[in-house]
Amino acid sequence: MAGETTTVAASAARTLYQNPGAGAYWVFFNLSFSTTQNETNDVMQAGYIAPNTRVLAVGWYPTDMDTNVSPAVVHKVTVNSVDVVTGLTGAQSGASSLTPVTPTAAATAPGTSAQLVSVTSTTAAATAAAGTAVLALLCQAN
Repeated sequence: MAGETTTVAASAARTLYQNPGAGAYWVFFNLSFSTTQNETNDVMQAGYIAPNTRVLAVGWYPTDMDTNVSPAVVHKVTVNSVDVVTGLTGAQSGASSLTPVTPTAAATAPGTSAQLVSVTSTTAAATAAAGTAVLALLCQAN
């Protein structure tokens, strides 16, 4: 069914990624998708980043999760309610990408409490396949 949410595991919900010092830092989330988790509006909650942390860029390193000759699956990454990167097509073939955030995300003040990171399938896979993805966020504490 489309539009389902896979919540953060209890162990991941307790993990808050933050940089104890100054400067930019990377946060990595390892995600596992079943064949039914790439339907339109399916949400995969990845985990949390620290309060007052701005995301600067997103690395998306998926396996091939759409085995159709004309693959269609597209993802977006959201922090709290702000889409930081949209139009990620890497899961169509297993292609990696490193993408700067959207202008809206760059201009939006970061949240003041722990910020939920999630991946949403905006276009369903034509022929879904189970797979994995590494989601890497380049972050900067404000």
